[in-house]
Amino acid sequence: MAALQLTRTPGDRRSYALGGVGTLRLQGFASRTATVEAGGARWRISRRGLLQRRIEATDEAGVTVGEFVPRSLRRGGTLRWDGRDFALRGASQWRERYVLADGDREFAVIEGKSWGRRPVKVTIEEAAAVEPGLLLFACFVVRGLAEDATAAAGGGATAASGG
Repeated sequence: MAALQLTRTPGDRRSYALGGVGTLRLQGFASRTATVEAGGARWRISRRGLLQRRIEATDEAGVTVGEFVPRSLRRGGTLRWDGRDFALRGASQWRERYVLADGDREFAVIEGKSWGRRPVKVTIEEAAAVEPGLLLFACFVVRGLAEDATAAAGGGATAASGG
């Protein structure tokens, strides 16, 4: 079992590294897009759709290789990578913690925060079983879900206080 953290790289507030797996560099307004590099490959990740809830990863040729479609009512959703479907299931009621699974087989537990030097923690059962691009894509997705949850909680608190 391996424990990794997505950690900000020194000298660049938008660039993060996931211990020996690869890098993720946030881009655009509100960091809603990113460039991910791992194992000599590069992908661009961005939000799509009217409310920008769907997240898509494309390779350098512009071909879609990854997609996350959130559930409408419950947390998590379907994550597709390189033609395979995975589930991203909520694993905690109190934190933005998710399990990346293929059916009953759980590959990783990913916990996200919306900000900071270490916005994502990853625990992997078998590091070789998870493709680096898939893992970095899942990290971006979970960080985005944590960011959305923080924004929703802030909006709810403002509404409740009559702000």
